Formats: sequence, C-alpha cells, structure tokens
Amino acid sequence: MRKMLSRRSLIATGAGAAISLGGLAAAGRKRKRAKGNGKKKNRRQRNRDIQFGDEGTPLAVGRFVQPLPVPPTKKPVSVGSTPFDLNASEHGIAPEYFTRRGQDNVPLPVHFPDKFYQLEIRQGFAEIIPGVQTPIVGYDGLYPGPTFKTRLGEPTIVRTQNRHPHFPLSTHLHGGHTPAHSDGFPNFYILPGNTRDYFYPNCVPLRDGAEDFSTSPSTLWYHDHAMDIAAETNILGLSGFYLVYDQLELDLIARNVLPQEPLDIPVVIQDRSFNSDGSFFFDPLDHNGSLGDIYVLNGKAFPTCKVRRGKYRFRFLNGCNARHLELRLSTSQPFIGVGTDGHMYDRATLRDTLLMSPAKRADVVIDFSDAPDEVYLENILIQEDGRGPKGKLFDRDVEVPGEKIMKFVVEGRENRRSATIEGGTPLRPFTPINPSEATVTRQFDFERRKGAWQINHQFFNENVANACPRLGSTEKWVLKNGSGGWWHPIHIHLESHQIQSIDGRRPLVGERCLVDTTMLGPNSEAEILIRFRTFEGPFVFHCHTLEHEDMRMMFVVDPRRDGPLKNQKLDRTFF
Repeated sequence: MRKMLSRRSLIATGAGAAISLGGLAAAGRKRKRAKGNGKKKNRRQRNRDIQFGDEGTPLAVGRFVQPLPVPPTKKPVSVGSTPFDLNASEHGIAPEYFTRRGQDNVPLPVHFPDKFYQLEIRQGFAEIIPGVQTPIVGYDGLYPGPTFKTRLGEPTIVRTQNRHPHFPLSTHLHGGHTPAHSDGFPNFYILPGNTRDYFYPNCVPLRDGAEDFSTSPSTLWYHDHAMDIAAETNILGLSGFYLVYDQLELDLIARNVLPQEPLDIPVVIQDRSFNSDGSFFFDPLDHNGSLGDIYVLNGKAFPTCKVRRGKYRFRFLNGCNARHLELRLSTSQPFIGVGTDGHMYDRATLRDTLLMSPAKRADVVIDFSDAPDEVYLENILIQEDGRGPKGKLFDRDVEVPGEKIMKFVVEGRENRRSATIEGGTPLRPFTPINPSEATVTRQFDFERRKGAWQINHQFFNENVANACPRLGSTEKWVLKNGSGGWWHPIHIHLESHQIQSIDGRRPLVGERCLVDTTMLGPNSEAEILIRFRTFEGPFVFHCHTLEHEDMRMMFVVDPRRDGPLKNQKLDRTFF
C-alpha cells in the first residue's frame, strides 16, 4: 500500500499545533512567538495580528527594497521530434496523445509541431525576505516555477520528475482543457523518485464541428493537486504560470492594442508566515484556512516594480491558500480589465478594484502615462480568519485604507508608442451559452457539518463519480453555500463555465466571458451553465480554499457517453 505524507499523517506524528515547513515538514517543532506583552490572545485577536503583521512573522521584513522578479520562461528540450520514449516513465502518457481521442472520436486540430519539456520537482532555497534563506519545494527548484508560453493548437508534453523524497504529487493545469490522465486528479500521483508524462493539447473544444475560439484560453497556471497536502505544497512553492496565445491575441499584441513583452508581466500574489529560522509557518490542524502576515509577489516580500510611463499588462493571480484579495491602486486610478481567469473579455472594461478569491486571475492593463513617481498596489479587503472577508459578496466597503503590498516606481517620459487599449476596446468575441441548451439541472450544497467540509452531505470519495454528464451536453448547475459565514471559491476542472447569476445578480455586460472559479460568499447561490466536451473523465470540482479542499470539500465529475448519471463507480483510473 502506498504511503503518503498527508495532513493526517502529520497529525499522527504528534506535530502539535504548528509545523515548520522546509524541504520536509518537521514534526513537533512549535513556532517561536515574537516578543510581546506575554498575554495569551484569543483566536480572533491572533488572526487580526496575522492580518496586520503586529506579532506574526518574528523577523524584520524590509518593505519595497527588493525588485519584482519575472519568472523565467521554460524552454522545450525538443520541438517536432520525440526526445524520449513516452512509455518509459512510470505512468507513460495519456492514450489521447496517440489517438487525439475526443468527443465522437473527432480528431483534435493540431496547428504546430509537438513540444517536449522536462520539469523537475525538487527542494531548494529562496530569498523571499531580504537576507533570509527559506527552504522551498519548487518546479525546477524555483519559487514560483518557470512560466510556460505556448500556442493554441500546439501539443505539449511535460515529463515531470518528482525528486522530493517524501511527497507523492500530482500537477494540475488550472483552467486547462486537458485529458483526465493529465489533469492532476488528486491521487493520480507522481511518486517520489518517479516521473509522469503530462499531455496538454492546448486545444479548444469543438462546436458544430469547428473549433470554438470564443473559449480560447490565455492566462492559466499550474500547481500541485495531491490529495490531502495541497495546502502544504502550495505554501512550499509548487505553482507557476502557463500562458496560451492564439492568433487573435497575437494580433492584438502585434497591432499594439495590448502591451507586449517585457511590458506583459505575470504576478502571483501570496500571503505567507515565517518562523524565526526563515522557514514557512503552517498549522496542519487548522482546517479553516491559512492566512499569512507577509505579502509575497513572484517570490519576493513586498517588492518594488520599476516601470516607465505608458501602459503595462499585469496578469495577477491570487495564489493564497485562503485569503481573498481586493486590489486597488493608491492613486484610485482604474484598471483596464482585459479578462478574468483564463479568458479575455469581449471588450475592455474599467475596474476601480479587482476582487479575487484564491485561484482567480485578473488580466489588466495599468496606464502609468500620467502617474506620479510612486504608485502602490493595495489590498483593501479585510479578512481576519479563514472564514473569508468581512461582509457579504456584494456588500463590501471599498472606501477603506489599503495595505500596500507592492510599490511601482514610475520613471522616464511618456512612451508615445504605448499600447492603445482603453475602456471599451473590442477584444475577444464572446458567444454566450443559451440556457435552453441545458438538458440537466444539478444542485450542489457546499456545507460545514459537525466541524467538517462536505458537498451534498458527502465527503470526497476518489472512487465515486458524483456527477456523470453526457459527453457533448450542457448542464445547469446550482452552487449553494449553506455554511453560514464561510466563503467558498468553487473551481471546476476540464471546462470553464458561464455565470448566469449570483444571488440573483447577473454579470455586467462588460464582464462577459467564461470563468473556471466562482466565488460563493456567505449563504450565496450561483447559477452556472457548463458544457462537457472533448474528454471523458474523471475530473474534480472543489472549494479552492486549499484547507477546505484537503479536508474533502471536493466531488468527482466524470463526463461519459452513456450519461447523464450520478454516484457511479469510476470506470477509468490512471494510477
């Protein structure tokens, strides 16, 4: 029987209330408290300290002294020719690679030669806080991992080797339209010392026999999705960007509508707490959700980003375990919204703030043409614990002081060749899903029962498909949060979905596009439409507060040709 390092096994070792996360979590090691008045604080007060950093990380953290790094671009080892035997790794490659098997056996369009990559998961160190070396586990030993840049219709194979001595891992391409073998199902492991070949076709689903380019992906990311330990591995560093370009987006860049490199910068925002020795702090017994007191952007605490006057594109990712963000510029200047999650809007829209749950992305352009010499990126959302922010989803106070998390230093004169995008600029044509297409309605209740996380009164069972839509069909899902004051960001694998309403409110016209993660505030209800195309399962959907995911707030969705069904035994696995 396979032995895995899990939250439960950490508890069994007597880890106590907290652990130090280095290359391997150290059981029995308690966090050293910062000096204070010695009075014992209640949980709410301790969480308030985490929010504002009064007695959180017991280290001096200089703000705005480190430059914002840009993750390196991952280079392929081969293009067009196979550099290794695809059946030589422990798990081989998905059969879809050889047959392009999809809905009704229609071949997936391939427009470019195959690209082959090799990726290593290994331990290392990162200087997140100036002068402090923090043990990490990273893709290629980096924090965050390297950025993949691919083309739509360009098949990509990533041979991933797990060099961590203890963690069984499973990589998920978040927002990807990917075969089940390569989706990062929680127990489709890469065992320590072994490899797995992930196949990413970088395709769009077919609609009426033709490619549906209205669903073309853009800003994706990859991260570990192993069962029970995703919260720990995310803190340790296992995540990175995966960008996909189609011809429409490349044309927007070529016509100078969108900024191009190096003015196109992906930025992952995370919150972390540290022990006095520089290692990450994590409480494996806290099932509510981890909050950190230090904001880390692209692997640096409170960095500075130097820009020249003109327009820059930033692809912000909320990579926190449980913290929701609402971003604002200190000048109150609006963002120019390009898209959300993995998709672009049909038209650019002006946004005063960016509300982002864990896992959500905000693709925006910031115009520094008339900006002062210093501008700060702020988080204005007050969150005291893992429950979520104060207030309700549509009842937030945006006229509050913000916490500065990154400084922009604006230099030089205005760039006369700056990108031309502005509010209302046409981007990607969007064809909405017609509600009449839905042939099945399902309801999923996300709830807390007896101190545990469940969906429809059930815990996650990796051997049972809770929903089996018919391949090629459209369904209406009702996502209901009945867990009191808790927030739950719901992420669905394989297919992005269309939000019809949240608490009866329809999305603004300017924000029409598909999403892969929907925020449920306290006692919220969302209605969504989702198509199931191309690939059979199994896949999962779950709360992306990672501690909730680890504690089994997750279901299996398994598109099948004989659907619709529910609560079926899995008929395909890829161990």
